[in-house]
Amino acid sequence: MATQQQLKDNFLTCSICMDVFDDPCTLVCYHTFCRKCVVSYIHTRPEAVSAKSLICPFCSKMTKVTSPHKPLEDWAQEVKPSFLIQGLMDSFNPKTKDSPKCILCGDAQTAPPATARCTDCESSLCGGCEKAHRRIPATRHHDVTDLSTEFHIKQRRKAFCTEHPDQSLQFYCKDCRKLQCQSCCILYHRKCVAVVLYESVLPEMIATVKGVKKRLAYDLEAKDRLLSDLETKCSEIMDHKPTVQSQIQTTIQAVIETVKKKERQLLARLDEATEKQMERLKGEIKSEEMAKQMICHHSAMIDRALESGNEMDTLDLYLWCESEDRHTEYDSHSDINQGLREKVCFIHDCKEISHNIHEVSLGEIDTIYEDVFDSEATPVLHHTVDIQTDDETSLPHVYDVVVFNEGDGDVIVITDNNSRCIKSFYRSKSQSCQSRLSIQSSPRRIAKLNAHQIAVTTPETREIIVVEVKPDLVLESYISTKKKYFGLAALTPTALVAGSGSPPCVDILDMTGNVLKSLNPVTSAGGLVSDPLFLSTSSLGDILVSCSHAHSGHVLCMTQNGDVVFNYSSTGQPKPINPCGITEANTSDILVAVDTSNKVVQLTSSGTWVRDVLTSRDGITFPYGLYFDKRRRLYVTNRHCVKVYKFIKRTKPRCK
Repeated sequence: MATQQQLKDNFLTCSICMDVFDDPCTLVCYHTFCRKCVVSYIHTRPEAVSAKSLICPFCSKMTKVTSPHKPLEDWAQEVKPSFLIQGLMDSFNPKTKDSPKCILCGDAQTAPPATARCTDCESSLCGGCEKAHRRIPATRHHDVTDLSTEFHIKQRRKAFCTEHPDQSLQFYCKDCRKLQCQSCCILYHRKCVAVVLYESVLPEMIATVKGVKKRLAYDLEAKDRLLSDLETKCSEIMDHKPTVQSQIQTTIQAVIETVKKKERQLLARLDEATEKQMERLKGEIKSEEMAKQMICHHSAMIDRALESGNEMDTLDLYLWCESEDRHTEYDSHSDINQGLREKVCFIHDCKEISHNIHEVSLGEIDTIYEDVFDSEATPVLHHTVDIQTDDETSLPHVYDVVVFNEGDGDVIVITDNNSRCIKSFYRSKSQSCQSRLSIQSSPRRIAKLNAHQIAVTTPETREIIVVEVKPDLVLESYISTKKKYFGLAALTPTALVAGSGSPPCVDILDMTGNVLKSLNPVTSAGGLVSDPLFLSTSSLGDILVSCSHAHSGHVLCMTQNGDVVFNYSSTGQPKPINPCGITEANTSDILVAVDTSNKVVQLTSSGTWVRDVLTSRDGITFPYGLYFDKRRRLYVTNRHCVKVYKFIKRTKPRCK
């Protein structure tokens, strides 16, 4: 029998309570938790309760419940664990509960003990019922596990159709992403284009799963490094505290005894600030430990599935690996170089204190936050990126910008309209480096597809080009389109959203250029989409559209079905807006560049104006493209350069 430690060593632990799974349930995002942990978390999230959904504590994806009328405590009972989790639980700990009874032999009191379990029916069977189960045509191909063994690996078996039990699932429909038997292909998939033998795509699926396994190992190593950095930062904070404390005490001793009361206040404020720092860092450590646990958990799932060679397991893992959340779920939620960089310091003025000790502040304990964005943060110019390469003589004209944050360095990618090229700027071995990719026509907008790939519109040739960022730029492929697309954003790993001005519309495309859906919500005044030159997507999956027009420019937010979330047009302002670059900040607020007014404005997620974040006083002229990166830096294109702004916030001093 497996021990509690063996279960933990094999990653069968909940990343919330950090204990072995107790009645696990797997959400639609493939994250698994204890049912009681999920229910406890739902109680803290009113938006999930109102949406009648279970929210994932790790990635915040919603899982709809089928019986919302039931009490909240019963919602998680409808969600089953994944077959891999349940199989691992059964394999490593088959006897943690009382021996199961056969469910087919009468009531539970008189039924004989079960000797096998059918994982397809989720039923426990005695020896006689197991033999009958194997003889029935509808169930003879089910996977029956012998409960007498402590560890069991599923053997590779043929999968059979539930609708046609006598036919194996030997065809894979790429359009529907499902396994089908021959009869189902004839009946239901006549209009599908890509129906192939499952055996022909199985090697590709296995290769994809192995690729994810390799990336998981890299992510695990990165998390270990990050946790080590966080521990080091904790030590630095505690080592720094005595230095500040000594400064305070030295200053206090330089003045008269009447300031002793203020000394105690300052020391108390120091302890408070340090304690808050430690609390924030401990929270980050806990979050990264959860992420590490989840990576280990998924890595074990892949190992088990690949070891078994089970075709169904491989298919499920392949679909999971290709899902839209797979590419982003391991991004670091906190980074010691990306998050709030804060330092407790003691600010004083001893000379002024000596003149009038009773009237002047002795000093203050203040915490300065860097790279934090909210409505109170102040933008500060961090640096300016010169986008003119060494071999160019004419001035460039930058149209758009995206940034790849890799470790301690950044890779900045821009489109240069004048030079008809795409450029990247980065540092390697402490040296400034650059790469240039010339193309046939002027590039316009950039969509970031994943951690190393972008797509760029070239409307003159009716193409979208795909480029790999290594960080040197390498042309991968061309996507031919039927329209001249300007605006572009990545909707999912396999779908783009593009904006065309003739006719005005926002189209959802697949990666071959086919239009899956065309959006242009209509009101009594006509279509809302006009000149969609800049596009972006929100964290909720909505589409953000900058409709650039000299007289009727507006910002539109709509769902993937074309429903309008908001339509911002700056009504009542003395001058119409001409919105250009648009991006979402980490607070879900929306930033929009207005080139004719030389400013960047901040809107709420519901389209309400908050403030002018940047104006001409901050050094921007004709801002066009915007990008808000993971380090909470704002990149703004200024025709011939890119300006990078960081945000600083100071707490209000309490001790005087």
